[in-house]
Amino acid sequence: MSTKIDYKKDFKQLYLPKTLPEIVEVPRMPFIMVNGSGDPNGEEFARAVEALYSLSYAVRMSYKSDDVPPGYYEYTVFPLEGVWDLVDRTNLRHKKAI
Repeated sequence: MSTKIDYKKDFKQLYLPKTLPEIVEVPRMPFIMVNGSGDPNGEEFARAVEALYSLSYAVRMSYKSDDVPPGYYEYTVFPLEGVWDLVDRTNLRHKKAI
Protein backbone atom coordinates (compact mmCIF):
# COMPACT_ATOMS: atom_id res chain seq x y z
CA MET A 1 0.00 0.00 0.00
CA SER A 2 1.32 3.43 -0.92
CA THR A 3 1.28 6.54 1.23
CA LYS A 4 -2.00 8.25 2.02
CA ILE A 5 -3.25 10.80 -0.52
CA ASP A 6 -4.75 13.97 0.91
CA TYR A 7 -5.93 15.95 -2.09
CA LYS A 8 -6.23 19.25 -0.21
CA LYS A 9 -2.62 18.99 0.99
CA ASP A 10 -1.09 17.30 -2.04
CA PHE A 11 -2.84 19.57 -4.56
CA LYS A 12 -2.90 22.90 -2.73
CA GLN A 13 -2.87 24.78 -6.03
CA LEU A 14 -6.36 23.36 -6.72
CA TYR A 15 -7.92 23.74 -3.27
CA LEU A 16 -6.25 26.93 -2.02
CA PRO A 17 -6.32 29.27 -5.01
CA LYS A 18 -4.36 32.49 -5.22
CA THR A 19 -6.06 35.88 -4.86
CA LEU A 20 -5.64 36.66 -8.57
CA PRO A 21 -7.10 34.48 -11.35
CA GLU A 22 -4.68 32.08 -12.96
CA ILE A 23 -4.76 29.04 -15.20
CA VAL A 24 -4.11 25.81 -13.34
CA GLU A 25 -3.55 22.38 -14.80
CA VAL A 26 -5.69 19.77 -13.11
CA PRO A 27 -4.00 16.36 -13.21
CA ARG A 28 -5.93 13.23 -14.05
CA MET A 29 -7.29 11.68 -10.85
CA PRO A 30 -9.87 9.04 -10.07
CA PHE A 31 -13.08 9.94 -8.28
CA ILE A 32 -16.61 8.68 -7.71
CA MET A 33 -19.46 10.87 -8.93
CA VAL A 34 -23.12 11.12 -9.77
CA ASN A 35 -24.44 13.10 -12.68
CA GLY A 36 -27.94 14.39 -13.08
CA SER A 37 -30.31 17.29 -13.04
CA GLY A 38 -33.16 18.45 -10.91
CA ASP A 39 -33.74 19.52 -7.35
CA PRO A 40 -30.69 18.82 -5.12
CA ASN A 41 -33.04 18.93 -2.12
CA GLY A 42 -35.05 15.95 -3.35
CA GLU A 43 -35.05 12.35 -2.18
CA GLU A 44 -33.37 11.04 -5.35
CA PHE A 45 -30.34 13.28 -4.81
CA ALA A 46 -30.20 12.31 -1.11
CA ARG A 47 -30.10 8.61 -2.07
CA ALA A 48 -27.38 9.27 -4.66
CA VAL A 49 -25.21 11.11 -2.11
CA GLU A 50 -25.75 8.32 0.43
CA ALA A 51 -24.61 5.79 -2.19
CA LEU A 52 -21.56 7.93 -3.02
CA TYR A 53 -20.39 8.09 0.57
CA SER A 54 -21.18 4.42 1.25
CA LEU A 55 -19.11 3.36 -1.75
CA SER A 56 -16.27 5.76 -1.04
CA TYR A 57 -15.94 4.68 2.59
CA ALA A 58 -16.15 1.00 1.58
CA VAL A 59 -13.29 1.47 -0.89
CA ARG A 60 -11.38 3.62 1.61
CA MET A 61 -11.54 0.89 4.28
CA SER A 62 -11.04 -2.06 1.92
CA TYR A 63 -7.36 -2.31 2.85
CA LYS A 64 -8.57 -3.97 6.08
CA SER A 65 -10.19 -6.80 4.11
CA ASP A 66 -9.18 -9.46 1.59
CA ASP A 67 -11.03 -7.56 -1.17
CA VAL A 68 -8.69 -4.64 -1.96
CA PRO A 69 -9.41 -3.10 -5.41
CA PRO A 70 -6.55 -3.07 -7.95
CA GLY A 71 -4.64 0.22 -7.82
CA TYR A 72 -5.90 0.99 -4.31
CA TYR A 73 -4.26 3.77 -2.34
CA GLU A 74 -5.23 5.24 1.00
CA TYR A 75 -7.04 8.57 0.72
CA THR A 76 -9.08 11.05 2.71
CA VAL A 77 -12.84 11.15 2.07
CA PHE A 78 -13.80 14.81 1.72
CA PRO A 79 -17.14 16.61 1.87
CA LEU A 80 -19.25 16.58 -1.25
CA GLU A 81 -18.19 18.92 -4.06
CA GLY A 82 -20.58 19.90 -6.80
CA VAL A 83 -21.29 22.03 -9.81
CA TRP A 84 -24.71 23.67 -9.94
CA ASP A 85 -26.34 26.00 -12.39
CA LEU A 86 -29.83 27.22 -13.16
CA VAL A 87 -29.80 26.36 -16.85
CA ASP A 88 -32.22 23.63 -17.93
CA ARG A 89 -30.03 21.46 -20.16
CA THR A 90 -32.53 18.68 -20.82
CA ASN A 91 -33.23 19.74 -24.41
CA LEU A 92 -29.88 21.27 -25.37
CA ARG A 93 -28.62 18.24 -27.30
CA HIS A 94 -31.74 18.29 -29.49
CA LYS A 95 -31.46 21.96 -30.49
CA LYS A 96 -29.64 23.00 -33.63
CA ALA A 97 -27.01 25.75 -33.63
CA ILE A 98 -28.20 28.97 -35.21
